[in-house]
Amino acid sequence: MSKLTIAYKYDASFFDKKLTRDDFGWLSVAVETDRFSGKGGFWVQWQDVKEFGEALGSFPISEDHPITVQWGFDMQEGDDLILRLEVAPADKRGNLAVRFEVADYVEPRSRARGVFLTNYPDLDAFRFEIARLMDGEIENATLNGQ
Repeated sequence: MSKLTIAYKYDASFFDKKLTRDDFGWLSVAVETDRFSGKGGFWVQWQDVKEFGEALGSFPISEDHPITVQWGFDMQEGDDLILRLEVAPADKRGNLAVRFEVADYVEPRSRARGVFLTNYPDLDAFRFEIARLMDGEIENATLNGQ
């Protein structure tokens, strides 16, 4: 069984009105498949995570417009790319391919890339978990796959 788990830690200023508000927080990503696993994280605006979660409600997801999100340094290419997630159709039966690239923040040459399959019901559950995560109701959101 494969899974993708994310967690988000808001900057302290998000909750303390005395501090200058910073919209960035730490997004942690952990991915496990039968053959690969990787963990990483990056400073991400909370709005980006929320929008990514909302985008997962798209139906159907098309090959021409997969749901993609990525973060990193500069041009977000090569070793500057730290996190990348993509959800796209895998076949005509409704399975979805979750492609990931997760690099270490300190040593970005250490990275895991891979793909696993999931489906729309599991993707929808992940979407709801992301909303709850961003509302502070749960500590992480998990997308289950095959």
